[in-house]
Amino acid sequence: MWRTGVDGSLRTVPCARHPEQGTIETGGMADLGFPYAGSTTTYGYLKVVAALTGHGPQPLAPPGRLQAVSGRDGESDAHRRAVPGDVLAETLPRQVANRAGWGDGTEAASLWLLLKGMQVMKLKVSIFVAVMALALSGCTTPEPQPTPSATATSTETPTETATATSTPTPTPTVTPTPTTTATATPTATPTPTATATATPTATATATPTATPTPTATATATPTATATATPTATPTPTPTATPTVPPTGTLTNLARIPWDGGPAYWAKFPGAARLNNPNIFPIGVWYGKPSHAAALKDIGVNVYHNAEHDGSPMSMITNTGMLVIPGGEWSQSEVGTNPGVVGWDTDDECEMVGLGCGSVSAAQNLQVMKNLVSEIRAKNDGRFAAANYSKGIFGTFWAPGLMDDFMAAVDMSSNDQYFYTRADLQFEADRTPSWPSGASVKTSAAYGWIVDRMRFYQSSPGIQPNWVFVESARPFLESSADRTITPEQMEGAMWSAIIHEARGINIFQHNNDSQFGTYSLVDIPADRKAKIKAALAGIQALAPVLNTQSYVWDAGAAGTDTMLKAKDGNAYLFAGIGLNGATGSKRFTVPAGITGTQVEVVGEGRTIQISGGGFTDSFANEYSHHVYKVTI
Repeated sequence: MWRTGVDGSLRTVPCARHPEQGTIETGGMADLGFPYAGSTTTYGYLKVVAALTGHGPQPLAPPGRLQAVSGRDGESDAHRRAVPGDVLAETLPRQVANRAGWGDGTEAASLWLLLKGMQVMKLKVSIFVAVMALALSGCTTPEPQPTPSATATSTETPTETATATSTPTPTPTVTPTPTTTATATPTATPTPTATATATPTATATATPTATPTPTATATATPTATATATPTATPTPTPTATPTVPPTGTLTNLARIPWDGGPAYWAKFPGAARLNNPNIFPIGVWYGKPSHAAALKDIGVNVYHNAEHDGSPMSMITNTGMLVIPGGEWSQSEVGTNPGVVGWDTDDECEMVGLGCGSVSAAQNLQVMKNLVSEIRAKNDGRFAAANYSKGIFGTFWAPGLMDDFMAAVDMSSNDQYFYTRADLQFEADRTPSWPSGASVKTSAAYGWIVDRMRFYQSSPGIQPNWVFVESARPFLESSADRTITPEQMEGAMWSAIIHEARGINIFQHNNDSQFGTYSLVDIPADRKAKIKAALAGIQALAPVLNTQSYVWDAGAAGTDTMLKAKDGNAYLFAGIGLNGATGSKRFTVPAGITGTQVEVVGEGRTIQISGGGFTDSFANEYSHHVYKVTI
């Protein structure tokens, strides 16, 4: 769009050749007194002026003045207007003289009279003289063009620049671009140049490919503003997508059934904060509200039940912690607090004489269903949760009803303190599904808990399953009972996760003489550091853990494994299984893997892939590793 003022003033731009002469005014032809400034022919000569001087007309159309003229290459209906001669006669010689370095303006005035006299001649002659006059100023070399920057543009050649110069008419497309707007181009001025030749190319073929696949320019910084500053608006990080897409694939592998991950919580509007792929739930059972900050510091992010000690719920949720309160908390105490994501029903309801207060499993089941109905009646969008225990053994407790207990709620957890409770070996040995000769005092036993929970679901993992792991000695009285070590605790959590646990609950209450009642809070610094590091390692992999697993037998005898993929990488999680032995293990990678070495996550080492697999060592029964490899 060419716009010129009608008050005799001309816009100025720097002179590249002779900066000591000031600036050259290079307005439109109407500003030089030509009556046909809007014609297509005149517009063509304007381009000649711009080419010789290195400058183009500047936009200037004061509101309320005579209408500006306009025209583009190929247009045939440009407007015309006459500029008052007395205005230009008074101002033009002085202005041209001042800007061109012609002294007092005598030469410019002479030129002006000559041009005015030649208005009866053909327009082209007049324009030629004007061009020559401006060329004599010595400013005929355009400014050096700025070097195109890789971060200046990410899409097709721009259609307009901020200086409104004549630019090639683009061919808009509807192909995906990294732009943040709905137009065919990302911004009005993607480059800082004054002319269209500053772009890397004058054709639309310089744009990235029309597919969403990242190209060499896909990491350029788009901007939604009319400036060329790359930081004017928030920009995507260069690592948001891989520069070179992975060439391998795992699509030939089947998937492990699951609940849907974080998206599962979308069914419950009140649990919106759990619908986050960056959160892997790590809960504490009946935490004290005043301990919220300390528990968050060690790595806990959920209270599964909270002590009802008169403290407000906000004491917990103000720290960013999430809460699943029990029936002690009234709806008025909870209100619409977004940190409260669910409601707990009762504990170990399938065990007659312990939970739900009835005398038979069938009656307990009805009590559980009634509790869930009360939660639904709140109509607050929160889910119903329950913790179960020995019903998963399939023996004495809730025979034939465990699947109904599991189906009654939206999320289940289970507690078996295998490492610390001595009598659980007897219970496991009389369970048909327990491997003969296997010891319960292993991390692998906690993975078995998840298998049993999934067994009692109509579709394995149709609701999320969480597993309890003790952090000390969980109120046990037998002399044979023990206190768990941080290493065993870490191994138990990872075994549960490898078997598809969707969350971890920590039973922190303790009655040994070392770690106090709250064993995640009243804890020596060295023990705390180990537990904190273990929880941080889990949370760091939350985006990976919150994806659906693949069916894959890695072939390492005596191990439990889980295969996932995220952002072009495969992750193989491995630990020792029930009845598994420690020592060297060889793992096979899927055929779709193209990487030649695996990174052992969090351990600062790599292992070369050879013959379609790799070998690693497991020193203890609780040892576990996470292997990352390019797909």
